[in-house]
Amino acid sequence: MAETDRPDPGKDEHAALARLDQAISQAEERKGGKARRQAEQEAAAIGSRRSLGRAWSLAIEMVASVGVSVFIGWWVDRWLNSAPFGIVGFALLGVAAAMWTAIRTGMAMNREAAGQDGSNEKGK
Repeated sequence: MAETDRPDPGKDEHAALARLDQAISQAEERKGGKARRQAEQEAAAIGSRRSLGRAWSLAIEMVASVGVSVFIGWWVDRWLNSAPFGIVGFALLGVAAAMWTAIRTGMAMNREAAGQDGSNEKGK
């Protein structure tokens, strides 16, 4: 009769293993979610660094195009002895070139952003 009073050890072990398996599954889900969030944050950081690099590149290109144009205008004024006309004319050309570069870069960035959002604009 003493043997019938003892609980079945296999039943308790199965319940304990089921609880352990459930705890492991929950921990793996939390770890996977954390890794996914971390990967998304890293991708966003890379994208913002890339955008910042493009902005600096564009700013340098704009300043350089105006600066080089003014230098060429100054040189033309000295060569032709035409006072402010060379500097003013080439400065305007430099500003126009800088604006064209800014517009072209902005349009390219918009196309890339539209492509990353999943919209497909091949027909346009």
